[in-house]
Amino acid sequence: LSPNHEALERCRMALDLRDKSDYEGVRQVMLPLWKQVGDVPEVKGLEPAVAAEVLLCVGIFTSWIGSREGIEKSQETAKNLIGKAISIFESLGDSLKVAESRAEIAYCYFREGGLDEARIMLTEAMQKLTPQGSTKARALLKLVVVEWSASQYNVALEILTNNASLFTRISNHVIRGCYHNEFAIVLRHLAEWEPLNREKLLEQAVKEFKTAGNHFRLAKNKVFAACVKNNVALILLNLGRFKDAHKNLEEARRLSVSTKNKVQVAVIDESRAQVFIAERKFKAAEQVARHAVRVLDKS
Repeated sequence: LSPNHEALERCRMALDLRDKSDYEGVRQVMLPLWKQVGDVPEVKGLEPAVAAEVLLCVGIFTSWIGSREGIEKSQETAKNLIGKAISIFESLGDSLKVAESRAEIAYCYFREGGLDEARIMLTEAMQKLTPQGSTKARALLKLVVVEWSASQYNVALEILTNNASLFTRISNHVIRGCYHNEFAIVLRHLAEWEPLNREKLLEQAVKEFKTAGNHFRLAKNKVFAACVKNNVALILLNLGRFKDAHKNLEEARRLSVSTKNKVQVAVIDESRAQVFIAERKFKAAEQVARHAVRVLDKS
């Protein structure tokens, strides 16, 4: 392969591995171009469009891995890399790649806690993306996460409902699984605010989680499978089924430890603390919550 063709193929393969949450696989595939978070990728001699694609991909991986590993200033590094890619895409007049890149940089702001900045950038980016396809679907999912993180559950539900047909046409199992996972998360939160429909909403959420889990198994993504287990446990907590909740959390934690995902383990520990509190086991709750805080403080 020519250097340009090889670089593009490595980016494509690495993005596929990202969908499997295979950090080590991504690192190995990108090794000739990029070694680790904090490094600038080697793009000398590549065509501008290819160099921009490499910078964008490395920015995506830096944000993802940096968030997962709690690496300090990783989101700022990712924003700088993606910003360089945007500058090149703009010089080439590639408005679609500019919009795609802005959606990715928006998620860096989200991971730093900048919900308003992320919402504005995602909304602007989606206006310039094509109505169909995985790029638009990924951007929509990012916006849904931003909205429910800001407790805008009805807004998130509206986005998911209005774009249901888009996701049914997507062949990527990770994207489809994420759609059902986010739908279930929103339903679970809405159940807290609508007591009359609580049982119905929670039952629907469980169904959505199961559908998401099926897609993640087909995608061979253990990280997202663990996420589903964690979310199901939170519903069981809402239903007062503490023993079943612990079983799901134990399985979720086992999967997360096997993938060496420290941040996800901390998130699961936070869920365990919630169950312990509901059981009035406050000493156990404090112990696991403190561990979660130590990890999440770094990310």
